[in-house]
Amino acid sequence: MMERRPLRIVELFQSLQGEGANSGRLMIFIRLAGCNLNCAFCDTSFDRVEMEWSPEQLLEEIVRRYPTCKNILWTGGEPTLQLSEEVVSFFTSAGYWQALESNGLVPAPRGLDYITLSPKVKWENVAENYRDRVVGELRFPIAVGDTLPIIEKLPKALHYYLSPIFDGEQVVAENIRYCQQLIEKDPRWSLSLQMHKLIGIR
Repeated sequence: MMERRPLRIVELFQSLQGEGANSGRLMIFIRLAGCNLNCAFCDTSFDRVEMEWSPEQLLEEIVRRYPTCKNILWTGGEPTLQLSEEVVSFFTSAGYWQALESNGLVPAPRGLDYITLSPKVKWENVAENYRDRVVGELRFPIAVGDTLPIIEKLPKALHYYLSPIFDGEQVVAENIRYCQQLIEKDPRWSLSLQMHKLIGIR
C-alpha cells in the first residue's frame, strides 16, 4: 500500500539537466526539503517548504503541468531523507524514468534508473552505502586546493566527474584550471560544467 506521509517539497519545475552525463536532457525537477549537510558552497534553498503533497497529488500536478516529459530528477537538499522505495515504485508504475542526486550519506532507495552521488565528506561511509551497487556517476564539487579521495575507494560508477565550483552564476577560471590539472593527473575523471548557469536557465 502506498505510504500516506506527504512529501515536503521546496520546488517543482521543468528544465534541462545542466550537469553530468544527462546534460541537456529534459527533466522534471522535484526538490525535496531537508539536508544532512551544511556546505558553504551550496546554491539551493532546501528548507523553504512550499508544498506538502502525497505521491498521488504530486503525480497529478506533474501530469497537469508537464504532460510531455516522463523524466524525473529527485534532488534537494538531500532527497534520500524523504524518498522511499514505495514512492519510486509508484512513479515507475506511472511510466516515469527517475534519477537521483544525493550526497551518498544515506543509501538510495532501490528501483531508481540513475544515481548521481556528489559526496562532500565521509567518503568511507558513501563507499559502504553503495558497496554492492554501480551508480551512474560520481560528481565532485571542486575548488582550488581541494584533494580528491582515491578513486578505488569510491563506489563504482559509470562516470567520474569534477565540477568546478562557481561564484554564484559566475565561472571561476582558477577552479576550472585546477580541475583540468587534476584530470591530467588521473584521466579517469572528466570535467562537468554547470551548463544551466552558463546559458541562463534554471
